[in-house]
Amino acid sequence: MAIRFIESVLLAAFLTTLGYGLGRLLGFLAQSIIESQGNVVGLQATVTRRAGIERGFQNRIGALRREMVNYDREIKEAVRRHTALVAATNESLATADRIVRLVGEEAIGRSRYLALVFNKYVSAGGGAATLIDESWMVAQEIEVWAIGPTEARVEVEKRYPAVFGFTVHSLHSAPREPERTAASIT
Repeated sequence: MAIRFIESVLLAAFLTTLGYGLGRLLGFLAQSIIESQGNVVGLQATVTRRAGIERGFQNRIGALRREMVNYDREIKEAVRRHTALVAATNESLATADRIVRLVGEEAIGRSRYLALVFNKYVSAGGGAATLIDESWMVAQEIEVWAIGPTEARVEVEKRYPAVFGFTVHSLHSAPREPERTAASIT
């Protein structure tokens, strides 16, 4: 019984070795037939070149991933700053203080004018309005210092151009504000 077992093991080993040898022989013959046809000249060079290309591709993927992480960080920072600005704007609008937009400088010989300006694109809700604050949907008060009403209108239209949708609703002379002292500010 032990002899039969040993014979079976030896036969299996022989057949396995024979099968492996025949497989290698057929592989070698197939390789030489393919190479002799002339279509696969420089196969080793092609494989080496492709490996270099794949390595470069993997390096590029790594660089792009790092770049995406940086862009993601920048976007998060921009969103954070935008959120902070919106909160600050809402807080300033909620306070009793009014926002004064000023054009020109107070000087001798200049008069104070008040202009009401709104943006027609924001009011209509489209186009270039995406870059302009929604507060321009209603007329905003602009304080203008100029020699006369004509110059005041020109200065307002320079600062808030019609090509961006700004429209001067009205412009009228305003009295000078009383001088402020340190006691009146506190």
